[in-house]
Amino acid sequence: MFKLCLFDLDDTLVKTEDLEKIRAAGKDNDTKEYRAKVGRAYLLRDREVYTEEILGEIRKEFPDLKLGVFTRSPRAYAESILQHAYPLFKWDVVITYDDVKRTKPYGEGIIKAMDTFGIERLDHVLMVGDQESDIRAAYNAGIAVVLDTTTWGDRTYDNWNSIGRIPDAIIQSPDRLIQVIRSIPKFQPDLERLLAGESESVIPRRFDRVGKFIPKLVVKDTTSYPVFCCGRSFAGYKSISEREKWHALSKSIQVNKESKVFPAEWVESVYGFVRQKYPDLSFGGNLVISVIPHRPGRVPRLENLLKQLEGHFEEKAFVGLKRITFEPELLAYKDGVQSNHKEHLSAEERFLNVRNHLYVKKPGVVNDGKQVLVIDDVCTTGASLIYAGKFLQAAGSGAVTRLAISMNIGNVLYEK
Repeated sequence: MFKLCLFDLDDTLVKTEDLEKIRAAGKDNDTKEYRAKVGRAYLLRDREVYTEEILGEIRKEFPDLKLGVFTRSPRAYAESILQHAYPLFKWDVVITYDDVKRTKPYGEGIIKAMDTFGIERLDHVLMVGDQESDIRAAYNAGIAVVLDTTTWGDRTYDNWNSIGRIPDAIIQSPDRLIQVIRSIPKFQPDLERLLAGESESVIPRRFDRVGKFIPKLVVKDTTSYPVFCCGRSFAGYKSISEREKWHALSKSIQVNKESKVFPAEWVESVYGFVRQKYPDLSFGGNLVISVIPHRPGRVPRLENLLKQLEGHFEEKAFVGLKRITFEPELLAYKDGVQSNHKEHLSAEERFLNVRNHLYVKKPGVVNDGKQVLVIDDVCTTGASLIYAGKFLQAAGSGAVTRLAISMNIGNVLYEK
Protein backbone atom coordinates (compact mmCIF):
# COMPACT_ATOMS: atom_id res chain seq x y z
CA MET A 1 0.00 0.00 0.00
CA PHE A 2 2.60 2.56 1.04
CA LYS A 3 5.21 3.84 -1.41
CA LEU A 4 6.92 6.35 0.87
CA CYS A 5 7.59 6.34 4.62
CA LEU A 6 9.02 9.50 6.15
CA PHE A 7 10.57 9.63 9.62
CA ASP A 8 10.95 12.56 11.96
CA LEU A 9 14.57 12.79 13.10
CA ASP A 10 14.87 14.12 16.65
CA ASP A 11 13.52 11.80 19.35
CA THR A 12 11.94 9.56 16.71
CA LEU A 13 14.87 8.02 14.84
CA VAL A 14 17.42 9.01 17.48
CA LYS A 15 17.39 10.40 21.03
CA THR A 16 18.55 14.01 20.87
CA GLU A 17 16.71 15.84 23.64
CA ASP A 18 20.05 17.10 24.98
CA LEU A 19 21.14 18.57 21.63
CA GLU A 20 18.62 21.39 21.34
CA LYS A 21 21.17 24.21 21.60
CA ILE A 22 23.59 22.70 19.12
CA ARG A 23 20.69 21.96 16.75
CA ALA A 24 19.56 25.59 16.83
CA ALA A 25 23.12 26.73 16.15
CA GLY A 26 23.04 24.91 12.80
CA LYS A 27 20.87 27.49 11.07
CA ASP A 28 22.98 29.22 8.39
CA ASN A 29 26.04 27.53 9.84
CA ASP A 30 27.07 24.74 7.49
CA THR A 31 30.78 24.47 8.21
CA LYS A 32 33.15 21.57 8.76
CA GLU A 33 33.71 22.79 12.30
CA TYR A 34 30.00 22.80 13.07
CA ARG A 35 29.41 19.33 11.60
CA ALA A 36 32.35 17.98 13.60
CA LYS A 37 30.90 19.51 16.76
CA VAL A 38 27.57 17.80 16.11
CA GLY A 39 29.36 14.49 15.60
CA ARG A 40 31.27 14.77 18.86
CA ALA A 41 28.10 15.60 20.77
CA TYR A 42 26.25 12.71 19.15
CA LEU A 43 28.87 10.17 20.26
CA LEU A 44 28.54 11.06 23.94
CA ARG A 45 25.73 8.51 24.49
CA ASP A 46 23.72 5.72 22.90
CA ARG A 47 21.05 7.35 20.77
CA GLU A 48 19.61 5.07 18.09
CA VAL A 49 15.91 4.28 18.45
CA TYR A 50 15.48 2.92 14.94
CA THR A 51 18.64 0.90 14.34
CA GLU A 52 20.13 0.12 10.95
CA GLU A 53 18.98 -3.44 11.53
CA ILE A 54 15.32 -2.40 11.95
CA LEU A 55 15.48 -0.11 8.91
CA GLY A 56 17.08 -2.93 6.95
CA GLU A 57 14.24 -5.27 7.90
CA ILE A 58 11.69 -2.72 6.69
CA ARG A 59 13.52 -2.30 3.41
CA LYS A 60 13.85 -6.07 2.96
CA GLU A 61 10.13 -6.73 3.49
CA PHE A 62 9.05 -3.71 1.45
CA PRO A 63 11.68 -3.32 -1.29
CA ASP A 64 9.61 -0.80 -3.26
CA LEU A 65 9.00 1.42 -0.23
CA LYS A 66 11.03 4.62 -0.24
CA LEU A 67 12.41 5.58 3.18
CA GLY A 68 13.14 9.20 4.00
CA VAL A 69 13.51 11.82 6.71
CA PHE A 70 11.45 14.97 7.20
CA THR A 71 12.84 17.19 9.94
CA ARG A 72 12.60 20.84 10.90
CA SER A 73 16.27 20.74 11.89
CA PRO A 74 18.92 22.47 9.73
CA ARG A 75 20.50 20.38 6.99
CA ALA A 76 24.03 20.57 8.42
CA TYR A 77 22.77 19.20 11.74
CA ALA A 78 20.49 16.56 10.20
CA GLU A 79 23.09 15.17 7.81
CA SER A 80 25.69 15.00 10.58
CA ILE A 81 23.32 13.10 12.87
CA LEU A 82 22.27 10.70 10.11
CA GLN A 83 25.87 10.07 9.10
CA HIS A 84 26.81 9.00 12.62
CA ALA A 85 23.61 7.08 13.36
CA TYR A 86 23.32 5.25 10.04
CA PRO A 87 26.72 5.11 8.34
CA LEU A 88 25.75 2.10 6.19
CA PHE A 89 22.14 3.06 5.43
CA LYS A 90 21.22 5.12 2.37
CA TRP A 91 18.13 7.29 2.76
CA ASP A 92 16.06 7.83 -0.35
CA VAL A 93 15.23 11.44 0.52
CA VAL A 94 16.02 13.91 3.33
CA ILE A 95 13.92 17.07 3.70
CA THR A 96 15.19 19.63 6.23
CA TYR A 97 14.41 23.11 7.49
CA ASP A 98 16.49 24.55 4.65
CA ASP A 99 14.42 22.86 1.95
CA VAL A 100 10.98 24.40 2.57
CA LYS A 101 9.47 27.83 3.09
CA ARG A 102 7.32 26.55 5.97
CA THR A 103 8.36 23.52 7.97
CA LYS A 104 6.26 21.51 10.45
CA PRO A 105 3.45 21.75 11.36
CA TYR A 106 2.92 22.57 7.68
CA GLY A 107 3.03 19.64 5.28
CA GLU A 108 5.14 21.28 2.58
CA GLY A 109 8.13 19.04 3.29
CA ILE A 110 5.97 15.95 2.84
CA ILE A 111 4.68 17.16 -0.52
CA LYS A 112 8.25 17.96 -1.59
CA ALA A 113 9.32 14.40 -0.74
CA MET A 114 6.37 12.98 -2.67
CA ASP A 115 7.25 15.09 -5.69
CA THR A 116 10.78 13.67 -5.62
CA PHE A 117 9.37 10.27 -6.58
CA GLY A 118 6.31 11.38 -8.52
CA ILE A 119 3.92 10.00 -5.89
CA GLU A 120 0.45 11.49 -6.24
CA ARG A 121 -1.81 9.37 -4.05
CA LEU A 122 -1.87 10.65 -0.49
CA ASP A 123 -2.88 7.29 0.93
CA HIS A 124 0.43 5.87 -0.31
CA VAL A 125 2.48 7.97 2.12
CA LEU A 126 3.16 7.48 5.83
CA MET A 127 4.78 9.77 8.40
CA VAL A 128 6.35 8.49 11.63
CA GLY A 129 6.96 10.98 14.44
CA ASP A 130 6.90 11.53 18.19
CA GLN A 131 5.26 14.95 18.51
CA GLU A 132 2.04 16.80 17.80
CA SER A 133 3.80 18.83 15.09
CA ASP A 134 4.46 15.62 13.14
CA ILE A 135 0.78 14.68 13.27
CA ARG A 136 -0.35 18.14 12.28
CA ALA A 137 2.07 18.21 9.33
CA ALA A 138 0.85 14.81 8.15
CA TYR A 139 -2.79 15.86 8.40
CA ASN A 140 -2.05 19.12 6.58
CA ALA A 141 -0.39 17.22 3.74
CA GLY A 142 -3.22 14.70 3.76
CA ILE A 143 -1.27 11.54 4.60
CA ALA A 144 -1.41 8.86 7.30
CA VAL A 145 0.67 9.22 10.46
CA VAL A 146 2.13 6.99 13.17
CA LEU A 147 2.84 8.32 16.65
CA ASP A 148 5.88 6.51 18.09
CA THR A 149 6.09 7.05 21.86
CA THR A 150 9.31 5.08 22.42
CA THR A 151 11.26 8.10 23.70
CA TRP A 152 8.48 9.45 25.92
CA GLY A 153 9.31 7.37 28.98
CA ASP A 154 6.93 8.48 31.73
CA ARG A 155 6.23 11.84 30.02
CA THR A 156 2.87 10.85 28.55
CA TYR A 157 1.11 13.71 30.31
CA ASP A 158 3.42 16.21 28.62
CA ASN A 159 2.35 14.84 25.25
CA TRP A 160 -1.42 14.64 25.68
CA ASN A 161 -1.89 17.00 22.71
CA SER A 162 -0.29 14.40 20.46
CA ILE A 163 -2.67 11.71 21.65
CA GLY A 164 -5.60 14.11 21.33
CA ARG A 165 -4.87 14.51 17.62
CA ILE A 166 -5.76 10.80 17.19
CA PRO A 167 -3.02 9.58 14.83
CA ASP A 168 -3.66 6.61 12.56
CA ALA A 169 -1.52 4.37 14.74
CA ILE A 170 0.20 4.63 18.11
CA ILE A 171 3.19 2.39 18.78
CA GLN A 172 5.49 2.05 21.78
CA SER A 173 8.37 0.32 20.03
CA PRO A 174 10.03 0.59 16.59
CA ASP A 175 9.59 -3.12 15.91
CA ARG A 176 5.82 -2.52 15.69
CA LEU A 177 6.19 -0.30 12.64
CA ILE A 178 6.49 -3.24 10.23
CA GLN A 179 3.07 -4.45 11.37
CA VAL A 180 1.62 -0.99 10.80
CA ILE A 181 3.01 -0.84 7.27
CA ARG A 182 1.59 -4.29 6.55
CA SER A 183 -1.93 -3.26 7.58
CA ILE A 184 -2.50 0.17 9.11
CA PRO A 185 -6.29 -0.32 9.47
CA LYS A 186 -5.64 -2.83 12.28
CA PHE A 187 -4.14 0.01 14.30
CA GLN A 188 -6.67 2.72 13.44
CA PRO A 189 -9.64 3.71 15.64
CA ASP A 190 -12.24 0.97 15.72
CA LEU A 191 -14.86 2.33 13.33
CA GLU A 192 -12.23 3.31 10.75
CA ARG A 193 -10.89 -0.24 10.91
CA LEU A 194 -14.35 -1.64 10.26
CA LEU A 195 -15.02 0.74 7.37
CA ALA A 196 -11.71 -0.39 5.83
CA GLY A 197 -13.00 -3.98 5.88
CA GLU A 198 -10.37 -5.12 8.38
CA SER A 199 -11.73 -7.88 10.63
CA GLU A 200 -8.70 -8.00 12.94
CA SER A 201 -7.72 -5.29 15.40
CA VAL A 202 -5.05 -4.45 17.88
CA ILE A 203 -6.03 -5.65 21.33
CA PRO A 204 -8.00 -4.07 22.90
CA ARG A 205 -10.10 -2.51 20.16
CA ARG A 206 -9.16 1.13 19.81
CA PHE A 207 -11.49 3.77 21.21
CA ASP A 208 -9.45 6.92 21.85
CA ARG A 209 -10.12 9.10 24.88
CA VAL A 210 -9.88 12.88 24.41
CA GLY A 211 -10.21 15.49 27.14
CA LYS A 212 -12.63 18.34 26.42
CA PHE A 213 -12.88 21.61 28.32
CA ILE A 214 -15.53 24.27 28.88
CA PRO A 215 -14.28 27.64 27.55
CA LYS A 216 -13.10 30.05 30.24
CA LEU A 217 -15.50 32.74 28.99
CA VAL A 218 -18.42 30.42 29.81
CA VAL A 219 -17.41 29.32 33.30
CA LYS A 220 -14.27 29.00 35.41
CA ASP A 221 -13.93 25.24 35.24
CA THR A 222 -10.60 23.58 34.46
CA THR A 223 -12.04 20.06 34.53
CA SER A 224 -11.05 17.80 31.66
CA TYR A 225 -14.16 15.94 30.55
CA PRO A 226 -13.23 12.66 28.82
CA VAL A 227 -14.92 11.81 25.54
CA PHE A 228 -14.31 8.45 23.89
CA CYS A 229 -14.60 8.09 20.15
CA CYS A 230 -14.98 5.34 17.57
CA GLY A 231 -12.98 7.26 14.97
CA ARG A 232 -12.06 10.62 13.47
CA SER A 233 -13.62 13.07 11.05
CA PHE A 234 -11.85 15.69 8.97
CA ALA A 235 -14.19 18.50 7.97
CA GLY A 236 -14.70 22.22 8.02
CA TYR A 237 -11.12 23.47 7.83
CA LYS A 238 -8.83 24.13 4.88
CA SER A 239 -5.80 22.84 6.77
CA ILE A 240 -7.18 19.27 6.86
CA SER A 241 -9.06 19.27 3.55
CA GLU A 242 -6.51 17.01 1.82
CA ARG A 243 -6.94 14.22 4.37
CA GLU A 244 -10.71 14.54 4.19
CA LYS A 245 -10.64 13.70 0.46
CA TRP A 246 -9.78 10.04 1.04
CA HIS A 247 -10.98 9.50 4.61
CA ALA A 248 -13.76 6.91 4.75
CA LEU A 249 -15.36 7.91 8.05
CA SER A 250 -15.48 11.60 7.08
CA LYS A 251 -17.37 10.57 3.95
CA SER A 252 -19.63 8.25 5.94
CA ILE A 253 -20.53 11.09 8.31
CA GLN A 254 -21.49 13.29 5.36
CA VAL A 255 -23.50 10.57 3.61
CA ASN A 256 -25.46 9.81 6.78
CA LYS A 257 -26.31 13.38 7.80
CA GLU A 258 -30.01 12.77 7.24
CA SER A 259 -30.06 8.98 7.55
CA LYS A 260 -32.72 7.02 9.37
CA VAL A 261 -30.78 3.77 8.95
CA PHE A 262 -27.07 3.78 9.71
CA PRO A 263 -24.21 1.64 8.40
CA ALA A 264 -23.73 -1.70 10.13
CA GLU A 265 -20.14 -0.68 10.94
CA TRP A 266 -21.37 2.22 13.09
CA VAL A 267 -23.59 -0.07 15.11
CA GLU A 268 -20.95 -2.78 15.48
CA SER A 269 -18.37 -0.27 16.69
CA VAL A 270 -20.64 1.10 19.41
CA TYR A 271 -21.54 -2.46 20.36
CA GLY A 272 -17.84 -3.26 20.65
CA PHE A 273 -17.30 -0.21 22.84
CA VAL A 274 -20.06 -1.25 25.23
CA ARG A 275 -18.66 -4.79 25.49
CA GLN A 276 -15.17 -3.44 26.13
CA LYS A 277 -16.11 -0.61 28.51
CA TYR A 278 -18.64 -2.59 30.56
CA PRO A 279 -17.33 -6.17 30.77
CA ASP A 280 -19.25 -6.87 33.99
CA LEU A 281 -22.68 -6.47 32.38
CA SER A 282 -22.70 -10.18 31.63
CA PHE A 283 -22.69 -10.85 35.37
CA GLY A 284 -24.37 -7.89 37.07
CA GLY A 285 -24.85 -4.17 37.28
CA ASN A 286 -26.93 -2.01 34.97
CA LEU A 287 -26.52 0.52 32.19
CA VAL A 288 -28.70 3.12 30.53
CA ILE A 289 -27.74 3.95 26.94
CA SER A 290 -29.05 7.14 25.39
CA VAL A 291 -28.12 9.71 22.75
CA ILE A 292 -27.78 13.43 22.28
CA PRO A 293 -31.35 14.33 21.25
CA HIS A 294 -32.46 15.81 17.96
CA ARG A 295 -33.25 19.51 17.81
CA PRO A 296 -36.97 20.40 17.70
CA GLY A 297 -38.29 20.00 14.17
CA ARG A 298 -35.37 17.81 13.08
CA VAL A 299 -35.24 14.09 12.24
CA PRO A 300 -34.53 11.93 15.33
CA ARG A 301 -31.35 10.52 13.76
CA LEU A 302 -29.45 9.25 16.78
CA GLU A 303 -32.64 7.96 18.33
CA ASN A 304 -32.91 5.72 15.25
CA LEU A 305 -29.30 4.67 15.70
CA LEU A 306 -30.13 3.65 19.27
CA LYS A 307 -32.94 1.39 18.00
CA GLN A 308 -30.48 -0.27 15.62
CA LEU A 309 -28.03 -0.74 18.47
CA GLU A 310 -30.67 -2.42 20.61
CA GLY A 311 -31.51 -4.74 17.72
CA HIS A 312 -27.82 -5.57 17.30
CA PHE A 313 -27.53 -6.57 20.95
CA GLU A 314 -30.55 -8.83 20.47
CA GLU A 315 -29.05 -10.40 17.34
CA LYS A 316 -25.82 -11.07 19.21
CA ALA A 317 -27.83 -12.65 22.05
CA PHE A 318 -25.81 -10.62 24.52
CA VAL A 319 -26.05 -12.27 27.94
CA GLY A 320 -26.33 -8.98 29.83
CA LEU A 321 -29.00 -7.43 27.57
CA LYS A 322 -31.61 -7.47 30.35
CA ARG A 323 -29.35 -5.18 32.37
CA ILE A 324 -29.28 -2.52 29.63
CA THR A 325 -31.98 0.11 29.19
CA PHE A 326 -32.10 1.80 25.78
CA GLU A 327 -33.78 5.15 26.36
CA PRO A 328 -33.93 7.48 23.31
CA GLU A 329 -35.86 10.18 25.18
CA LEU A 330 -33.69 10.48 28.26
CA LEU A 331 -32.54 13.94 27.14
CA ALA A 332 -34.25 16.67 25.13
CA TYR A 333 -33.78 20.22 23.86
CA LYS A 334 -36.06 23.12 24.70
CA ASP A 335 -37.55 25.23 21.94
CA GLY A 336 -35.25 28.00 20.79
CA VAL A 337 -32.07 25.93 20.64
CA GLN A 338 -29.90 26.90 17.70
CA SER A 339 -28.02 24.73 15.22
CA ASN A 340 -24.32 24.96 16.08
CA HIS A 341 -23.29 24.38 12.48
CA LYS A 342 -25.90 26.34 10.54
CA GLU A 343 -25.70 29.35 12.83
CA HIS A 344 -21.86 29.30 12.74
CA LEU A 345 -21.68 29.58 16.51
CA SER A 346 -18.35 30.15 18.22
CA ALA A 347 -17.10 27.68 20.82
CA GLU A 348 -18.42 29.85 23.66
CA GLU A 349 -21.78 30.30 21.93
CA ARG A 350 -22.08 26.55 21.40
CA PHE A 351 -21.60 25.87 25.10
CA LEU A 352 -24.09 28.54 26.14
CA ASN A 353 -26.58 27.30 23.54
CA VAL A 354 -26.43 23.75 24.88
CA ARG A 355 -26.26 24.73 28.54
CA ASN A 356 -29.38 26.87 28.26
CA HIS A 357 -31.51 24.43 26.25
CA LEU A 358 -30.54 20.81 27.01
CA TYR A 359 -32.34 19.10 29.90
CA VAL A 360 -33.04 15.66 31.36
CA LYS A 361 -36.51 14.74 30.14
CA LYS A 362 -36.84 11.46 32.04
CA PRO A 363 -34.86 11.76 35.30
CA GLY A 364 -36.70 8.80 36.78
CA VAL A 365 -34.78 6.47 34.47
CA VAL A 366 -31.44 7.32 36.10
CA ASN A 367 -32.14 8.90 39.51
CA ASP A 368 -31.27 5.70 41.37
CA GLY A 369 -27.59 5.98 40.50
CA LYS A 370 -27.54 3.96 37.29
CA GLN A 371 -24.50 4.35 35.09
CA VAL A 372 -25.15 5.97 31.73
CA LEU A 373 -23.62 5.93 28.27
CA VAL A 374 -24.46 8.96 26.10
CA ILE A 375 -23.73 8.82 22.36
CA ASP A 376 -23.25 11.66 19.86
CA ASP A 377 -22.36 11.42 16.18
CA VAL A 378 -19.66 14.10 15.80
CA CYS A 379 -17.83 15.72 18.71
CA THR A 380 -16.24 19.09 17.96
CA THR A 381 -16.16 21.24 21.09
CA GLY A 382 -17.76 18.56 23.26
CA ALA A 383 -20.47 20.92 24.51
CA SER A 384 -23.42 18.54 24.05
CA LEU A 385 -21.69 15.56 25.66
CA ILE A 386 -20.21 17.59 28.51
CA TYR A 387 -23.51 19.10 29.58
CA ALA A 388 -25.39 15.84 29.02
CA GLY A 389 -23.10 14.22 31.58
CA LYS A 390 -23.30 17.13 34.03
CA PHE A 391 -27.10 17.34 33.89
CA LEU A 392 -27.57 13.57 34.19
CA GLN A 393 -25.40 13.37 37.27
CA ALA A 394 -27.23 16.35 38.75
CA ALA A 395 -30.44 14.34 38.17
CA GLY A 396 -29.07 11.44 40.22
CA SER A 397 -27.33 9.17 37.75
CA GLY A 398 -24.15 7.29 38.48
CA ALA A 399 -21.03 7.56 36.31
CA VAL A 400 -21.65 8.94 32.83
CA THR A 401 -19.52 7.85 29.87
CA ARG A 402 -19.46 10.06 26.80
CA LEU A 403 -19.00 8.45 23.36
CA ALA A 404 -18.77 10.07 19.93
CA ILE A 405 -19.05 8.17 16.66
CA SER A 406 -16.30 10.50 15.42
CA MET A 407 -14.04 13.14 16.90
CA ASN A 408 -13.58 16.14 14.62
CA ILE A 409 -9.85 16.71 14.32
CA GLY A 410 -10.24 20.46 13.80
CA ASN A 411 -8.00 23.17 12.43
CA VAL A 412 -4.44 21.80 12.63
CA LEU A 413 -2.83 25.04 11.43
CA TYR A 414 -5.23 27.38 13.27
CA GLU A 415 -6.04 29.24 10.06
CA LYS A 416 -8.99 31.61 9.97
